[in-house]
Amino acid sequence: MSILIVTFLAFALVEERDNSGIYGGILHYAMIFAFMGSALLAFVYFWLKGRLDMDEEPKLQMMREDETEHTHEP
Repeated sequence: MSILIVTFLAFALVEERDNSGIYGGILHYAMIFAFMGSALLAFVYFWLKGRLDMDEEPKLQMMREDETEHTHEP
């Protein structure tokens, strides 16, 4: 029984942990690069397609559907 406890403590104390070291830094910058890169790709794609407009048509269409849906005319 004591051999198991000593073995467990040996592995628990010797285990290398890198909570915020080099691997955490690499993961941090990799995630920043992935998110910023995908946002940049989407921006460039919509910019080249000419779709960066903020037109009001979807809003107006939804408002028209909402108005016709709630009319209580027989």
